[in-house]
Amino acid sequence: MSTTRSNHTVSRRTLLGGLTAAGTAGLFGCSGNGAGSQPAPAPAPTGTAVVGKTNLDIYAWTNGPTIDANFRKRVDLFNKEHAGKFTAKINFLPYDQYWQKVQLQYAARKPFDIYYWDVQAYAHYKRNLVFNEQPVIDTTPMMDDSAYPTKLYDPWKFDEKNLFCVPENIQSMALFYNKTHFDQAGLDYPDETWTWDKVIETAPKLQKSAGGKVTRWGMDIGALGIWWGIQALAWAAGTAFVDKPLEPTKFQMTDPKVVESMKYVQDMMWAKHVAPRPDERAGIAENNGGFASGAYSMIADGTWNIASFQQMKEKWAMAPLPKYQGNSVAPYWLGGWVIPRQSAALTAAQTFATWSATDFQPQMAKDHDWIPLQNAARQSQDMLRGMPEGFDAAMKNLENARIGDIYTANMQQIFNEVYGTNFEQLLNNKLTPQAAAQKMQDAATKLLG
Repeated sequence: MSTTRSNHTVSRRTLLGGLTAAGTAGLFGCSGNGAGSQPAPAPAPTGTAVVGKTNLDIYAWTNGPTIDANFRKRVDLFNKEHAGKFTAKINFLPYDQYWQKVQLQYAARKPFDIYYWDVQAYAHYKRNLVFNEQPVIDTTPMMDDSAYPTKLYDPWKFDEKNLFCVPENIQSMALFYNKTHFDQAGLDYPDETWTWDKVIETAPKLQKSAGGKVTRWGMDIGALGIWWGIQALAWAAGTAFVDKPLEPTKFQMTDPKVVESMKYVQDMMWAKHVAPRPDERAGIAENNGGFASGAYSMIADGTWNIASFQQMKEKWAMAPLPKYQGNSVAPYWLGGWVIPRQSAALTAAQTFATWSATDFQPQMAKDHDWIPLQNAARQSQDMLRGMPEGFDAAMKNLENARIGDIYTANMQQIFNEVYGTNFEQLLNNKLTPQAAAQKMQDAATKLLG
């Protein structure tokens, strides 16, 4: 993955630009088969019967050259292994166009055959536009808890029983650090014992300046500048932004521990100034690309950046997310596939999704494009070979990780209009943590119902 991906992720996870409030309303204004009723179970493949066309159109958003190339390789392999039965083609769209296109296709009653999941698709479940895929998944080894981390599926069981999309990979968050910088400074590397206080204490020792201007920062807040990154600190402190991630009943933004976690991140840039402020970050990204270019020595970021960091000239590694108030709780996300009830290539789509989650998992490990869902593939020597030092230790955090999304009908509007605006004000030091928390609490609560 690339630096473009890193910048794109901020837009993706903070602004979620594909579904604005108007866009969500438009989606909910169109009806699907059985809208408002209990979602129907998908017909499980029989091995002989084929429902729909055999040429499959797959849609995903572009993730940068490395991941896009791996997706194409995957589709080529699928076509080779299913020659004579199915033929697949993958299509990429920019993220901000992707969800608009998904919505338009649903409105025209011609949805994509299959498309890549993100939190916006929860609205499609709410409108009963997607199948209950549990009967299909039950035909695979995916529910074997000795082979797959099945407990991590729970947030995707929107009715508390069944999966409505097919998971295939896991992503999380870690601390990435430049080993060359640490070696030059004669400092010990970060490990699982590190706290955020230790990161803040170490950052100035790695910083370099010339002509009164910082030329290399010891740290950047990275994903701590996104709501789900800050919430990871709130989790570590024993609270959360909402009472539960699936259909929350209340927001908890004014909880003193939430406010304290917001202040902690704001202080990194302003009161302590051990990390670049937003205007300084923008200049760095424009001129030299951030961590991958050596502009930062440490950064909290998503594991999806591993592939792009592999292109770095300097040595680097990763460590578990540092502890905050004695605890480290990382977010995780499942990646996977959404299959509309009106998919024109239902069997082909189900076959591709379940193949990606089962037979393809060892190849996913070899390619290092995503982190495989299957335990054996994720823990294999093929996965670990060539991965950065500390990868295995960071992955152990998955045992205590919590889902990094919130699922409720209006959540995209909350992301766009409430979180995006107020967290930007907070990070730019234009709102105090207390004021930002109160504004988000009031506005988000009104949209919850």
